[in-house]
Amino acid sequence: MTSGESAFLETLTEPERLHFRHLAMVRPQLPTEGQIHMLEGLARSLGSPRLLTLMARTPHWLAHWPILLGLAENEATPESIRRDLEMVVSLFDQMREMDQAPAPEKEERSESVKALYSQLNAGLKPVAKLLAKQLAKTVTATGTTQELPPLPAEHPDWEALCALPEAAPPKPPTQNLDRVGRLARALQTAQTEELLSFLVDPDLELRQTALQNPLVTEELVCQALALCGVPAFFEEVYAEARWYFREPVRDSLQGSPGCPSDLSRRVGLSRHLVAALAQGASDRAALRRIVSLFSQLDESEYQFITFWAKRQSPQLLRVVKYFYDRLQRERSGLASALPGRGEEGRWATMEERVFLATQATQEEQLSQILKDPDPRVFRLALENPALSPRLLTSSIAALDHGRVEAIAAHAGWSEDPMVAEALVHHPQLSEASALQLFASLQGMRPAIEILRDPRVLHLELKRRALEHLRARYQEMDIPNRITALRTSGGELMRHLPQEVLQDEETLRRMVADRQLDPGILLRLARNKLTPRAVLEQIAGHPVLMAHAAIMSELLLNPKTPREASMRIWGLLSEAEQHELLRSPHLPAALRSLG
Repeated sequence: MTSGESAFLETLTEPERLHFRHLAMVRPQLPTEGQIHMLEGLARSLGSPRLLTLMARTPHWLAHWPILLGLAENEATPESIRRDLEMVVSLFDQMREMDQAPAPEKEERSESVKALYSQLNAGLKPVAKLLAKQLAKTVTATGTTQELPPLPAEHPDWEALCALPEAAPPKPPTQNLDRVGRLARALQTAQTEELLSFLVDPDLELRQTALQNPLVTEELVCQALALCGVPAFFEEVYAEARWYFREPVRDSLQGSPGCPSDLSRRVGLSRHLVAALAQGASDRAALRRIVSLFSQLDESEYQFITFWAKRQSPQLLRVVKYFYDRLQRERSGLASALPGRGEEGRWATMEERVFLATQATQEEQLSQILKDPDPRVFRLALENPALSPRLLTSSIAALDHGRVEAIAAHAGWSEDPMVAEALVHHPQLSEASALQLFASLQGMRPAIEILRDPRVLHLELKRRALEHLRARYQEMDIPNRITALRTSGGELMRHLPQEVLQDEETLRRMVADRQLDPGILLRLARNKLTPRAVLEQIAGHPVLMAHAAIMSELLLNPKTPREASMRIWGLLSEAEQHELLRSPHLPAALRSLG
């Protein structure tokens, strides 16, 4: 390994390093059948945009259709790359429909295919040609097939290959809208640049409305923090629980030049304390430093320190609690329940802990006993009749490998659906235990949650969850399929694109509902595998007029019928038309109108 590769590895998280080593090992050679299955699983389940970018920039991997399709369907793939890959998917879908179309329509479909091919990214045109040849040309007896893209060098520039596509500088929001229109636009816009401009706007109400936009992501918030000069915005982001615990957001808070000094000091102090706790108190000086940092810690930061300790070092929770109690906070139920404790406090004896493990009835006491450093006390607590599935489930996330394995092997708790589902999502559970627990889970929701959760690292588990989901969906009748699609919020389309999007009858009956969730319509409008008839039906849906994002996605989808596209184009304002004309994915027929 070169020094450049070593430096690049330092920038990755531990799970990313594991996957990167697999990718780097396979990349210089033609993948075997087993490696293609592995790459397909990574393309569908990885949550790292940098590694997905690396896969998308490896042409001889994209020459395998399952890998390309997995990257196009993964929502963690960077937006610009995903849209380019979706155009390749749409190209082949239109070619398939062209072959099945009646003779009078074949010429028009052929022109649409040619126009779409001309809009493909230059780097993807050879891949599209190769995929087309693989479909049309039979392998000869000599074993020679189509031309393959050249294999990469042995020591490539990993930084450049994994660098995310550069985002365009933020543009100001539409100027000709009144205040009500700007607020509505901030809540509904699907344009990343426009949403970013709303987030950094000096108007308080406009910023808070933009933060409620469902398309706001962690990456977008970090960009807004780096650009914003309004001090109140930093406190607004810090006050929201969904951003407060995310380390990239906290790093952006402290690193932004516009961050208030007091907030920067609070976040920076927590960072130093976490680093000191992770390193440990190897000598008296390090111990003094930890005590000093705790004494300076702001009360609002104790939630983050507790959150970190639960995930990384559960044994430090007692230390965090001790310093939190020094701030005159209420003591836990366990501290008050122990017999014979003096005013200054002392460690509970083994006898007292065993007594509480077997006899405690209060949830606070049981919650603390489950985190006891002695595994024997923990095993006794599992047998306590007062321990409920809800309490055990809420404690699983903070447990280490040995304890989650003990629960998974427990005859009673492993059969509880709530506990089994929580165990399957634990990142330290072994693959064998996870597969055994998954076999006992019923319904589609647990499988969807496994496919959605980035903490689940076992590819075999995700593969079985996908197979289970596919089998359950194919067994359903149309009303049950519609119910499953609506209750999952359209998530089934992401994991079962072929089965769902080729089921035209189910989609047509679902879209016929006038009260359908706009999020499902947005997914259908955006996906390049959605049948033309369904896209035409969405174009006439009553929800369309209230959601500009759905109209934009219909216009950017090259499969939307021309008549429907023309009608929607006339409904847009000049500013919205101008915004769409900036996109390289707008079909040529609409671009000529602009």
